[in-house]
Amino acid sequence: MAENDVTTQEPTQEPQGTEVDWEAKYREAVEQSRKWEGRAKANKDKADRWDAQQQEGMTEVEKLTKRAEEAEAKLAAYEAQTQRRTDAAEVSEKTGVPASLLLHCADRADMEAFAKEYASETKVPAAPKAPESRVQREGGAKTSTRDKFASYFE
Repeated sequence: MAENDVTTQEPTQEPQGTEVDWEAKYREAVEQSRKWEGRAKANKDKADRWDAQQQEGMTEVEKLTKRAEEAEAKLAAYEAQTQRRTDAAEVSEKTGVPASLLLHCADRADMEAFAKEYASETKVPAAPKAPESRVQREGGAKTSTRDKFASYFE
């Protein structure tokens, strides 16, 4: 057989009569765990101090610049959201497609294309007219719903 051939080996066994002290092994593992836990806590404190030192090292101008950049990013996001809602409302008014469906489109051109396709596939119903709330009395005068309600109890 060649030296590189893999052969199955039986697991090595402890000589008979030798007992493994599992309790000692457990205590050793706990001791190692506590040692690394202590090192991690010490490093955490050092990392926190490093972060605090970095913050203190920043000049007031750098802090304000960072804050302004964050505010500008938020403002740009709000403006983009407002513009999308405005575009959706305008396209909805023009085509009759609900604005809630148009908000899922990427931009105004997509909204218009979607509205055109939606309108061609489904017939967008016209808004129903409001029912007449007044009824003609016998003498020609109009009766309101309030009058009808009151006459019910008379």
